[in-house]
Amino acid sequence: MSVGQAGESLVAKHYQNLGFTLLARNYIFPEGKQMGEIDLIVIKGQDLVFVEVKTRRNEKFGTGLEAVDIFKQRKLVKTTKLFLRQNPKYQAFNYRIDVATVDLDNPVQPVIIISNAIEDLD
Repeated sequence: MSVGQAGESLVAKHYQNLGFTLLARNYIFPEGKQMGEIDLIVIKGQDLVFVEVKTRRNEKFGTGLEAVDIFKQRKLVKTTKLFLRQNPKYQAFNYRIDVATVDLDNPVQPVIIISNAIEDLD
């Protein structure tokens, strides 16, 4: 299992512990040019959460949050909208984009969730 997959699994478990159900993992819009990827999509009631996971063992290459720059944010918003367009049954749901950072070397609190970290300004 890669570092990224390990982080995604920890975050998926975290959301499941909060009562969410995993709807999709590594979602890529299946038509046309690849716009981007959404690591996890979870659902609870009428809440649909798109999650970008950034996993680190150390901060040698920067923090997980620093890796989610404006270009990555735009891709996430675009891919979220494509998912909603492809799945109209979710269009009336409340949705948000969270960023989850995972520190695999932190046994006490490896997962930190920044809820609604990326705004859809369109």
